[in-house]
Amino acid sequence: RNLAYFKRARDLNQRQQDRLLDCVKVSEKAMEASYMLAELIAKQKKPHTIAETLILPACKKIAGVMLGPDTANELSKVQLSDNTIKRRIDDMSEDIEQHLTEKLQASGRFSLQIDKSTDISGAAQLLANVRYVDADSIKETFFFCKEMESRTTGEEIFRVTNNYLKENSLTWNMCVSLCTDGAASMTGRVKGFIAKVRAQNPHIVTNHCILHREALVAKTMPPEFTEALNQAVQMVNYIISRPLKSRLFSQLCAEMGADHQSLILHTE
Repeated sequence: RNLAYFKRARDLNQRQQDRLLDCVKVSEKAMEASYMLAELIAKQKKPHTIAETLILPACKKIAGVMLGPDTANELSKVQLSDNTIKRRIDDMSEDIEQHLTEKLQASGRFSLQIDKSTDISGAAQLLANVRYVDADSIKETFFFCKEMESRTTGEEIFRVTNNYLKENSLTWNMCVSLCTDGAASMTGRVKGFIAKVRAQNPHIVTNHCILHREALVAKTMPPEFTEALNQAVQMVNYIISRPLKSRLFSQLCAEMGADHQSLILHTE
């Protein structure tokens, strides 16, 4: 073969590559719209499939009526599948976590608030908030949520928290204060979470959460307050546990013009 043949083959191959890139490339505006919609879905806690099954068809119909069919077809370029929405949310979550870690490293000092809770599936979740100095202001934001696979002891809580700090290049010497509830797993002298933290940073300041203090105070109210509250709870439970009473109560609230027409079952 002569040299001209290979030049033509090279040019043809290059044109095919460029044409393929033009077909699969997503425009920046479509990408931005996809991320913005994923953010709205995450904030509203809606299922990821709602973008492709409801939002996109609704937008296309509105655009078709108001702006014409060409604009409606242009919206089809926005990628809104459930897997795409999940990836967008994961990307934004990782970006937020990275920015927060960089701010904590730059600040050099932060405070932690640790508490454990149980979700609707019965799994134990360890929640943490962080407070730090950002430029000229003090900011408080969500830090992490980790599922505790086995026990919820102080040693396990310390292990989960310590591993997360190491993953983000943070140390206990940077933590100046710690706020927890009064549970034994937190305040135990030997195996409690606070004891494990003090072994890493003896100068850390610990506090008892004020919300948990209020909950403890509510359990030891004066007798006259307790009696009045118990009577109110009995009335509420009497109405809500009987369907006929609940319907009559809803009608009574509607006739009175009340903002709410139903009661919530009160436990201890």
